[in-house]
Amino acid sequence: MSEDNGQVEPPFEEERHGGKYLLGGMAAAAVILLTLHGSQTVDGSKVSGNLEVGWWAEPGLSPAVFLVLTVLASVAGFFAATRETIDWDEVAGEYGRVAILSGCMIATVFLLKIIGFALSILVFAAVVAFIAGFRGVRLVVIAFAASASMVLIFRVGFSVWFPRPELFKLIDMPFWLQGVL
Repeated sequence: MSEDNGQVEPPFEEERHGGKYLLGGMAAAAVILLTLHGSQTVDGSKVSGNLEVGWWAEPGLSPAVFLVLTVLASVAGFFAATRETIDWDEVAGEYGRVAILSGCMIATVFLLKIIGFALSILVFAAVVAFIAGFRGVRLVVIAFAASASMVLIFRVGFSVWFPRPELFKLIDMPFWLQGVL
């Protein structure tokens, strides 16, 4: 048994990084989405034209319940959190990469329609590898390996095929190559 009477370090870091503000932002976003709920959800029977559409008959119920719970939990967390001073430069340094990667994921989804699945994944993997610090040949290898593996997983493994992107409607390519890209 150790005779060390020193303070035991807590399992989590003690520095605060704006959790209270994050909870406030979540509450505000959930309130905004809740106000848009009525105009952004549609009765499933109106969409399909079939009255027997199963659980799609009320698609607005699930998001409404989730948003109400998010508002309640984030407001409770906001008021329960202690007041904190934040070093915004440190927070931006820590969470800046997360924000950039999230933006890259959203951009990749939008690029799917324009340049296709494989090329958008290739761009995404290259940007992520660059942000992670890879350069030169390793960056190219990682990007192509990630793109090839994602194409194999989704196209061969899951049999997911995406519609022909806008780029390939403008370029005369063999149809089999369009299916791969």
